[in-house]
Amino acid sequence: MKNYQLLCYERDPWNKEGYDAKLSHSMHLAIAQNGLAFQPLNHNYGVLFPKGVEAADGSIIAKTLIQPCAFQIKADLFGIFAIQTGPQGENDLGAKGQLLCFTTKDFVHYSQLKPLKIGNDLILEVRVDDQLAHQVFWREVSGKVYVADFWFDEDIQKFETSGQHQQELKKMPPKVAGYMTDGIKDCLPRSVVTISDDLGDYLIKKLTEPRNVENLVPQGMTVHDSAELEEIKAVAKYSDGTTTKKRIDWYDQDVDFTKSQDVTLKGRIHQDHFIFPMALDRADPCIGRWHGKYYFIATNDADRNHSLYIREANSVPELVTAQEVKILDSDMYDSVGNLLWAPEFHIIGDQLFIFHSATADRFEDVQSFVMALKPNGNPMVKEDWMAPKRVVRTDGEPLFKQGITLDMTEFQVHERCYVVWSQRQFIPKDLGAWLYIAEVDKAQPWQLVSEPQVIAKPTYSWENNRALVNEGPFAIQRQGKLYLTYSGALIDDSYVVGLLSMDAHLDPLNADNWRKNNYPILTSNTVPGEFGPGHNAYVIDDEGHYWNSYHAHPGKEGPRSSGIRRVHFDVDGEPDLGLTEALDLAPELVNVNMQVRIDPR
Repeated sequence: MKNYQLLCYERDPWNKEGYDAKLSHSMHLAIAQNGLAFQPLNHNYGVLFPKGVEAADGSIIAKTLIQPCAFQIKADLFGIFAIQTGPQGENDLGAKGQLLCFTTKDFVHYSQLKPLKIGNDLILEVRVDDQLAHQVFWREVSGKVYVADFWFDEDIQKFETSGQHQQELKKMPPKVAGYMTDGIKDCLPRSVVTISDDLGDYLIKKLTEPRNVENLVPQGMTVHDSAELEEIKAVAKYSDGTTTKKRIDWYDQDVDFTKSQDVTLKGRIHQDHFIFPMALDRADPCIGRWHGKYYFIATNDADRNHSLYIREANSVPELVTAQEVKILDSDMYDSVGNLLWAPEFHIIGDQLFIFHSATADRFEDVQSFVMALKPNGNPMVKEDWMAPKRVVRTDGEPLFKQGITLDMTEFQVHERCYVVWSQRQFIPKDLGAWLYIAEVDKAQPWQLVSEPQVIAKPTYSWENNRALVNEGPFAIQRQGKLYLTYSGALIDDSYVVGLLSMDAHLDPLNADNWRKNNYPILTSNTVPGEFGPGHNAYVIDDEGHYWNSYHAHPGKEGPRSSGIRRVHFDVDGEPDLGLTEALDLAPELVNVNMQVRIDPR
């Protein structure tokens, strides 16, 4: 038995790490085994955030939580009570006498239920005792302390309590002491729950960054020439139980492939190295493939977003030092006479397109555009690109007239073509940036053929931190799932990447089919030295590896700059964007040996 215990805690918002109150006031998790010290999960970042309240006009009123208390309902189900608070953790008068209620089976995926009404005044402190019978204790702003029995009704998915059994106490029961949390920055312990070995193992695999633990190469292989040798791959194994295949650079210069022989070959598992940043002052990067070449494009912060440059190379690593060529600037067309943002490569049918955002003049008029490469055109020649076309609705009218549209991306499923973009209303009120989806005409992808639908709003405090923003979407389709990563919060060190997902056989236009992760999958906590990572895109190389291009700040005050990192797919098959090169391939495991039979043809 591993005797796992799970600690639920908040973080002290008066920290020096720039970890805002909107983030500190959420439920964090740490795990301990056999009575040892608790170790933080998810990079000491929150995993449970309450949903903001949606006002009548659609705007989001941000909420946070304090005092998270976890307890077991039955063998495979847990509950969490917490106190709803305002954006900075202040008292929320709209939640008088109420507790936030959640259920979870795995402490990764949560359901937020109807609040539990237990009193009539503001609740300042809550505690749960589930050792013998489920009891909830709470202290109100008046100073009075109460206790009541509670239960969970599975049929209606609701917590209930009987007011008749409510009792007034002289004081709150004592807190459980002795938590070993010295290694957790700013930790404010709230509750501990015992979990099974299986669940503890899963949480470690899911909420800690995996690492390369073993690399296997086949033995006793027969090869006829060096070309066949190059096809042999190593299987890299990771601490979360996942694997991937990696190319091997063999030291075979002295091997005579014209002679039959048994040899022991030495090799080194191949790993491309990407410095960060690989492109300074380049934001919203995207890598595309077209006719055997790789192309890199990004927002140009160096000239305040007035031009777009492309790089071309034979491989992803070669893009780092490839020459840049300008293919569009603010002087070429009246319709794009000022800002140029967020370019992306997309192939529809047999044609290459660049989706981007532009404005003729004011920031408030930024809109989505599509630029097509001419037939037989060269992406590196600006004259081979057609003039940008503004995206329009089914009736030919502009996509949006009362605000901005930007960061449009494209994906194809069910033989149909869809676009997702960020849209922000300014008139009569700024509602923040939301994600919309629509189907477009494959032959004219700037033409919508369905009405726009909202699929995401910045409801959680990590995505409305300092700014109410959902933007920068990009899709991955893999193993029957459709994943849509997107960015949230302000474009500083608070910027993060969130995740939407759905089963690929469902209708993407139905907002109910999309599930939003409760916490972001890439933050300033993920990779040291990379602040505010976000607005990312993906490309698949010849070996089937996914590469994530993203921007982050090299230092909190550094410029937005581009980076590249391999995408790891975790124990649930979901994208993990934080696997650094040292974790992806352990330096002490790069050298391999293989017994091989040389058998010339």
